[in-house]
Amino acid sequence: MPNKEQFIQIKGAKVHNLKNINLNIKRDKFVVITGVSGSGKSSLAFDTIYAEGQRRYVESLSSYARQFLGKINKPDVEYIRGIPPAIAIEQKVNTRNPRSTVGTSTEVYDYLKLLFARIGKTYSPVSNQIVKRHSVTDVVNYITHFAEGTKLLILAPFDQKNGKTFIEYLQQLQAEGISRIEQNLSINKISELINDSSQINTKAPINIVVDRISVSHDEDSISRFGDSVQTAFSESRGYCIIKAFDDHKTNEKFSNKFEADGI
Repeated sequence: MPNKEQFIQIKGAKVHNLKNINLNIKRDKFVVITGVSGSGKSSLAFDTIYAEGQRRYVESLSSYARQFLGKINKPDVEYIRGIPPAIAIEQKVNTRNPRSTVGTSTEVYDYLKLLFARIGKTYSPVSNQIVKRHSVTDVVNYITHFAEGTKLLILAPFDQKNGKTFIEYLQQLQAEGISRIEQNLSINKISELINDSSQINTKAPINIVVDRISVSHDEDSISRFGDSVQTAFSESRGYCIIKAFDDHKTNEKFSNKFEADGI
């Protein structure tokens, strides 16, 4: 006697032109039913095996759900054992139908697309680093992993792509309440630069100093860090840099644009 968990067992199938046949079909395998026209292939696959699998599935639903599906009759067979819930695709050719495969017709394909979109990871072909859209929470978590009292700068890359001159942009930042910019860990007051812009090398990267912080893990400090990071993202159109005062290696750039290495 075969193991009922390994086989779909059919006994006494008499649907249409099936003549009281008995057979065992291996489960979890790709099985093909072949034969001449009229030998009972469709009667076995659709009207017996699929019909019973669908009937059992419908009967497992609530009475409320069953009222919309109607009653499915039991196929003419003594018993079928070991059958899982079934899906069947009609045998027809319709090239105009976009749902033309087993995956699309059963809508499994839609779920597979969603699955791969969620679990897939994107890597930069330039640096081979994983590409991620950073949130404010990601940046705050990075800040709070430093030891208590660590002095950090929350910076926004200088973005002058707005038609303004360097001085006009500095004046705009000053009007927004920002008082300093940073370059190579040298911090300059905007009010002084407006009077004498020669102090700044505009060819080197310039960052807006959004906040100067001392790392603390209390609720008020974390809330402040979050506000400052959000401001940095807004000022630089999606970027934020965390630098340490006394450690040139601590220079982490974040982006909420889902991009890396300019891609």
